[in-house]
This record gives sequence, C-alpha cells and structure tokens, in this order.
Amino acid sequence: MTGYGRAATAADHSGASPRFVVELRSVNHRGFDIKIRSDRPDGFCDGEIARTVRGAVERGTVTVAVREEKSGTASLDLERIRSTYQALERLRAELGLPAPVDLGVVARLAAGQGPGEIQLRGEEMWAVLRPILEAAVAELVETRSREGDALRADLTERLGRLSAIVDQVQTAVAPVPARFTRRLEERLAALRDTPGFDQGRIAQEVALMAEKLDVSEELVRLRAHLTHLGTLLDAQGSVGRKLDFVIQEVGREINTVGSKAQDATVAAQVIEGKAELEKIREQAQNIE
Repeated sequence: MTGYGRAATAADHSGASPRFVVELRSVNHRGFDIKIRSDRPDGFCDGEIARTVRGAVERGTVTVAVREEKSGTASLDLERIRSTYQALERLRAELGLPAPVDLGVVARLAAGQGPGEIQLRGEEMWAVLRPILEAAVAELVETRSREGDALRADLTERLGRLSAIVDQVQTAVAPVPARFTRRLEERLAALRDTPGFDQGRIAQEVALMAEKLDVSEELVRLRAHLTHLGTLLDAQGSVGRKLDFVIQEVGREINTVGSKAQDATVAAQVIEGKAELEKIREQAQNIE
C-alpha cells in the first residue's frame, strides 16, 4: 500500500544543533524493501531505521529520507573565512601555483562545520532521530490504513460479483450431465438393432461420462475458498500473503470447472469469473 509520513526535530536557532527531517514514502510491492537516503550516512542509524520500519511494515517498498536542515539565521564567520583564505594562500605559494585563490573556493571550504556546530554519530545521532522516525512511521501506518480500508471495500464488492458468477455457473452446470446423456441416447437410437450392440456397456459409459462432467465437488471447494476470502478481508493484521494463496486456489477451481463442464454457457461464465478474479488478484497484491 502507498503511504507517507513526516516528522522533524525542533529548530535550534542558535545553530549549535542541526535540525533533522525524516520523510517516509511507501509504494506497492509483493515483498518488503527499504531504501535509506541520508545527508549523513551512518551505519548504526541505518540499521536501527531499517529495524524500526520493518517492525511496522511487512509489504511494500519504503523509502526513508533523512535530511539535515541548517539554521536560517546563520551569518558569515569572517574570522573563519580569513583563516581559510590565508591557509590556501600559503599552500598556493608552497606549490608555486600562479593563479590566485578563488573566493568561491574559500566560501565552500568555510561553509563546512561551524565553530559551535555539533557533529552527531552512531548512538548519539540515533537518539535524536528515533523519536521523529517513530512519529513519521506512525503517520505512514495511518495513511496506509486509510488506503487499506478503501481496498477492503473494493475487494468485498468484487468478491460479491464473483460469488454471483459462481451462482450462475452452478445453475448452468446442473442440467449438463442429463443433456449429454439425452444427446448420446438420441445418436445411439439408430444403432440399437445392430448386432453386437451392448446396451449395458453403453449405459456404463454414459454413467462414467456423466461423472466426469459433474463439478459439484469443485463448486463446494470454490464456495469454501470464497468464504475464506471474505473472512480474511474482515480480519485484522497482515493478511496479504494469505489472500494471495487463497486467490490462487480459487483460480485453480474455476479452471477445473471450465475444463470439465464442456458447455458453452458455462465457459462464458468461467471467463467472466476469471476476469473478475484477476482484478481481485491485482488489488490483493497491494494489501499488507
């Protein structure tokens, strides 16, 4: 499911502590994948971020962006700029470079860590990031939950349509064995007086064919699977992988009914049912 979450630390106008912003975005994926992008890559924090997100999200691709924002009230540190310039001039003279020191180079070097800025690493940085990450994860879960409610409503409606199609199939297949028997008897009527005609053997073959055309067991299993799908849609927690499995079983039973019935009307209804099931399958892949 798709979702979004964002949180940030409070601004420190003194410039001593950086302000961190955490943004999470999730998109649909059959499994779980996480991508972490940070202005300050840190192995310890990346591991903790992945563990925290994995504890709240089981399916989907989650992108975590950790951004550091500098204070908007920063001013020029003239002493630092002069010191940087002088150091570069001495280096230029030592190397015998003819070109003068470029002010842009000085500005870029002087724009690094300020004299009062704190550099956070490892557990110290995680202590700052943890509360805002947890807040962002909570917002992400909430947005995904809202989408989940919409998906549940859509899947429930589609499941109702598929159940109605199964009702039509059950009605259509009921007379198929008897209709086959009647047609076969009509074709064999002209052969009854033929020497060697075995009425008992013909009756046996008719019974075997009628059994092959019978799909009552498949329809019972199909209805059981549809009931299971409805139960999963009403359940709490992660049901995405269970839905995938049950939908696969529904598809198998529908295919069996279509191949055994040997009836044009049933074949058309089976095609309609498979089309509806495919829509259910696509939506189910978005559910955690």
